[in-house]
Amino acid sequence: MKLKIGSRKSTLAMWQSNCIADLLREAHPDLEVEIITMDTLGDQRQDVPMPSIGAKGLFTQELEDALLADQIDLAVHSLKDLPSTLPEGLCYAGSPKRGVATDAFISTRWKSFEDLPQGATIATGSQRRRAQLLHRRPDLKLTDLRGNIGTRLEKLEKHGYDGIIMATVALHRLKMTDRITTELAPEQFIPAVSQGAMGVETRIGRDDVTDLLNPVFDDLTVTAVTAERAFMRLLDGGCSVSLGAYCVPAGKDWNFHGWVSSTDGTQVLTEMRHGIDPHQMAIELANDFINRGAQEILHS
Repeated sequence: MKLKIGSRKSTLAMWQSNCIADLLREAHPDLEVEIITMDTLGDQRQDVPMPSIGAKGLFTQELEDALLADQIDLAVHSLKDLPSTLPEGLCYAGSPKRGVATDAFISTRWKSFEDLPQGATIATGSQRRRAQLLHRRPDLKLTDLRGNIGTRLEKLEKHGYDGIIMATVALHRLKMTDRITTELAPEQFIPAVSQGAMGVETRIGRDDVTDLLNPVFDDLTVTAVTAERAFMRLLDGGCSVSLGAYCVPAGKDWNFHGWVSSTDGTQVLTEMRHGIDPHQMAIELANDFINRGAQEILHS
């Protein structure tokens, strides 16, 4: 059997797709795997801040169209880019073991985020990160940051920013950990939903594909990110709002961190819950946040 994997063209996306391909080949030595690349709207509009584009699925729609057209058998995403509500006929199939979920502070001027002086300039393309930075340091000057990992690091040097923020896992996967100044504590800077996880999307009813994929998936990861995605779905969140969730094993139980904010970081709801059922905690915390005005906060 031959499987066709859909992937974006960026170096990180190709790393992820090749990782899934290698795991599949390891689990099924006779399986033939082909990676088909394509550009997404988010790739094509690198000069525009993501919230300004105003479309869901900025990095997924073209891959999803190919899935629905039967041009590919599965699509590999950074799971944080995959909307919590998918097009009819498609489903989130699962994830291999999650990488580190934290954000990384990168600077050539300062030894840590705490060392930043008043009025320092930080670049980031994430609305969640902007709100978290402003909540802790309203004095900071924030500027937009788009592009692949290499381009973002080049902009740090070219524009003389005091620092940039990006996902730690991307630097790990591209063997650029030497560029990390410090990791931001995930209990204080709550990560994006599913950050650090790869996600595989398939068509509903493709049991043949699911059967091949099941051996490469990690149960703990799938449990955690499914809870986080449920939290986001109830709050109707996405890439253009200030929302974070982080679910992590705590012994035999789980900790679930939820966070929502206004765009300027002045109105914040955040809470950590401990229990045995991550999905139940996610639903209960999301409903609690909704009753406390979360949806109004997210869109203010």
